[in-house]
Amino acid sequence: MSIFERKGWKKKPGWYSETWNFLNNIYNLLRNQTETQNLLASLSDKIVPKATRLVVYTVKMIEADKEYSQRMPEHTKGFTVQVTDGTAFRLQTEPGRVAKAKRPYWTVPTDTSDDENDLDLQNTTLYFASSTADKTIEIKVKV
Repeated sequence: MSIFERKGWKKKPGWYSETWNFLNNIYNLLRNQTETQNLLASLSDKIVPKATRLVVYTVKMIEADKEYSQRMPEHTKGFTVQVTDGTAFRLQTEPGRVAKAKRPYWTVPTDTSDDENDLDLQNTTLYFASSTADKTIEIKVKV
């Protein structure tokens, strides 16, 4: 029984029947779409595990324009990286890019941090450098 029959609407011959079928098809498509979205949402919660702990790293960058690194734990779900005093810095996951400012790399502007979420990193190292000496990088990692 369709939703329209439940509402007491009667199917009639002629163009009414075509309109009836058209509206019933739209209703079924919308209902199936909602069911599909709910199914995908429940599956994504099961497939992508959430972080269970936080790990904090600090790395001293003694020299300007020198590459420093920090290896990320396996299955890192997300991270935030910043310089303690808000100085701008360069960030990359490939070695040899940030020290000599050899693009591509990511520039994290002054007084900001870089936040990455919804990850599942494996065998990943972050490389960073600053054009100013004596800075400290803070990295908060969601594992």
